[in-house]
Amino acid sequence: MEGTARATVLLEEHRKLGAKLTEFGGWEMPLQYTGIVAEHRAVRETCGIFDVSHLGKLRVTGRDGGSALQEAVTADVESLEVGRASYALVLTEEAGCVDDVFVYRIGEQEWLCVPNASNVAAVADMISAGGADAQDEWDRWTILAIQGPDSFSLFEEVFGRSDALELALHSFCPLDVFGSVGIVARTGYTGERGFELYAPVDTAVKAFSSLLEAGGTPVGLGARDTLRLEMGYALYGHELTLDTNPLEAGLGWAVDWDAPFRGRDALASIKETGPRRCLMGIVWPDRGVPRQGYRVLSGEKQIGEVVSGNHSPTLGVGIALAYFPVEELPQPGEEVAVEARGRSIVGDIVKPPFIKKR
Repeated sequence: MEGTARATVLLEEHRKLGAKLTEFGGWEMPLQYTGIVAEHRAVRETCGIFDVSHLGKLRVTGRDGGSALQEAVTADVESLEVGRASYALVLTEEAGCVDDVFVYRIGEQEWLCVPNASNVAAVADMISAGGADAQDEWDRWTILAIQGPDSFSLFEEVFGRSDALELALHSFCPLDVFGSVGIVARTGYTGERGFELYAPVDTAVKAFSSLLEAGGTPVGLGARDTLRLEMGYALYGHELTLDTNPLEAGLGWAVDWDAPFRGRDALASIKETGPRRCLMGIVWPDRGVPRQGYRVLSGEKQIGEVVSGNHSPTLGVGIALAYFPVEELPQPGEEVAVEARGRSIVGDIVKPPFIKKR
């Protein structure tokens, strides 16, 4: 793996902490430290610190950059105020999902687009197709997610910036990160309150160690997945694919129909006729873990397929997200069976999220 995957500047810190490392999206990243369940609970109960530097960091500038980015994403990013961010989707002409991203309005003619690690090149190509270059600043920033009920007090202890505590969701501001200018944002992925810190690489190690010394728990990508699944948040390669449109995934709220984005006409046609599939949740009292690709049955008939599944540390049961054809869509409270390794596990249909956002 070494020599082929990109390395976060915190890699040696992760090794010192005993992290189990894995290749993810072309990066060598921590999967877990002490264990996924313990790290998951730290985020729900106190505060967890994630290194998510594998996320893309595409800087788009200039008047042409704004129009090109607007063509690429479903949010109205040209109307965003400086200091605001928006969740959006990048679509094909047929309205299939290339990726989901966050877009930050950095300046009057400057944006930062943050895609998933495995899709950086694909998103950059979509922006370039509109006539502008998207500069990949992968080696400029370390991204730390500070998430959990104690995140505000921990953040203030380390950085002493009480004004950042007043940031609204999907807002950001500059931050002095031990002598270098970084960015602090409110755009999380866990369902807990917290921050995303874009720390310049020269001060990232000190920022990370200071957050841990103040009481933060290091958390790997394993718990990041269980946390997002409990909230019903989409993950590319699971709920989102090139064969999935935003309306199927329940992400119509991330579409600004007045924005001239690529795939708008195809998506409008789908909206008019209605999506062919719908995403629902399944909960069952079994220690087994549902996996992507498992069949969902009603009697002997397959009516759906699991796209994400795991054990929920908060609920203590198995949970899954599955797609169902709208003509066979089960309703909340109905029982279905998931075919798992030769046996059927009966569970209940629920509407995500599996736990309430706090």
